[in-house]
Amino acid sequence: MISILSVRKLFLLLGLCIMLCLPGISQATDIKDITSTDLKRLIQSNNDKVVAVTFWATWCKVCQEHIPELSALYEKYRGKNVEVIGISLDDKRKVVEDFVDRKEIAFPMFKAKDKEEMSYVYDIKKIPLIYYYKNGEFKHKEEGYTEPKHIEEDLRSCLEGSQPPSK
Repeated sequence: MISILSVRKLFLLLGLCIMLCLPGISQATDIKDITSTDLKRLIQSNNDKVVAVTFWATWCKVCQEHIPELSALYEKYRGKNVEVIGISLDDKRKVVEDFVDRKEIAFPMFKAKDKEEMSYVYDIKKIPLIYYYKNGEFKHKEEGYTEPKHIEEDLRSCLEGSQPPSK
């Protein structure tokens, strides 16, 4: 017998997958809360792709520069088995929605439902922070501002299955 909780989880995962697969939809109006467990499922559901998960906040000056640069790379690699997922650590959804709309961020964006849990599970000590996964498995992470050229090299190394370039 399927429990109501299982059905809810299935619908949440289905909704997240649909949102990631439909290009051209405004992400800001669909910013949803996400838990660390939901994020893990989302990463694993993209097991045929390289997934870059970035943790950030609108109050972070470095992030304000980083997120639009990452969005441009997302557009470039969109059809090449690459997915980018943004996780905002902001308290207020409206602030995130306004930023995403104003900067025309193309990749799916979520708001951490529990920042403390997310910070613990993903060892967030400094933002922006990018975690790279391939086939659902962790490959490496980058803390702080990373030049777009270097992010692109990281994405390519994940796609090729090679080691990330040294900094």
